[in-house]
Amino acid sequence: MTQAAVNNAKVLYRLSAKREDVEKAEQLFFLTPELQKTLENPTIPNAKKYEIIERVFALEGLPEVITNFVKMMCRIGYCDEMRDIYKAFYQYWDKENHILRAEFISAGEPVKEEVEEAEQLLQSKYPEEKIELTKKVDESLLGGYVVKVLHQEYDRSYEGRLRQLERKLTGR
Repeated sequence: MTQAAVNNAKVLYRLSAKREDVEKAEQLFFLTPELQKTLENPTIPNAKKYEIIERVFALEGLPEVITNFVKMMCRIGYCDEMRDIYKAFYQYWDKENHILRAEFISAGEPVKEEVEEAEQLLQSKYPEEKIELTKKVDESLLGGYVVKVLHQEYDRSYEGRLRQLERKLTGR
């Protein structure tokens, strides 16, 4: 992700864009590969691109601020970075709104007690943040769970606990 993508995402945030509207715009932008290719194509005049953006975004009733932002990104040549801009926007939005998104991975259907334990673990490590867990199933786990958050992983799986026990016994 480039610094330009991060900076443009911050601009979008400061324009008071709602997360839901940005998510809708992202879905529209990547709905068809042809739309993305058209907007990224430097041989197509900006006026034609603006017309396409206005039509497509008007169909979904997106606010003018989002439409104008995407038009500006086309004008200054950042349409090819829109995926990174949207990703950076979500990260910045979460940071500014004190939301921590984590991934809860279990061997099967998540057990309520394990989910609560994972939420408590994260809340103790990040007391200022509101925790939002995304649940996934990974059948390769024997049991237990793994929580991935930011650049850290909390392994509470059976295999992970066996590795911890092995390290303690072997002194590594």
